[in-house]
Amino acid sequence: MSVSELAAPPNDRTSPTAVTLPAPRRSNTPVEKHPLRLQLAASIGRGALDGAWWPYSRDLAVEAVALVDHFPAGYDRICHIAYSTPDWDVSRRRLTATKGYVRLGSFPHDDTHRVILVGVSAHAEQILQLLVVPFDCDARAARHAMRTAATPSNSKSATTILLESQDQDRADLLLHWDDDGGTAPSSGN
Repeated sequence: MSVSELAAPPNDRTSPTAVTLPAPRRSNTPVEKHPLRLQLAASIGRGALDGAWWPYSRDLAVEAVALVDHFPAGYDRICHIAYSTPDWDVSRRRLTATKGYVRLGSFPHDDTHRVILVGVSAHAEQILQLLVVPFDCDARAARHAMRTAATPSNSKSATTILLESQDQDRADLLLHWDDDGGTAPSSGN
């Protein structure tokens, strides 16, 4: 059978042995494998946030599966993710990850740039609050935001951390910090 015969509508095909090819399967995993950009606090529950996550896109279905499947082994299995709707494109309410099903819920009208992860184990429920760094954020600002969010003594909200990390007046301070080991600039001596 020729390609043109296969491309014709089913009633126009001349051969009774026409092969119907299945539609391509859509996958929940990203085509390109990327390392998980996640930084967690050394002590969970001490600061305003428990760390930060810097996804590669606004596609929550893809990013949440990658987060769940590659989350550090010392934590419970993530079974529920609550997210801030402005950070993500519309998503399904339930995803299938390698480690099991994950329910998704949103905070309508919430713009806090957080995800709340609920993990379950045989012993108890574990809740982690993570800053979501926008996928298109400058790398230097993203690293600064992630470090701040993962500091156990942090008392700043996710929104405040992102605003401070992207503030152009602070950019020179961040540049100096990264390039000079954190020493204060000299006063001209």
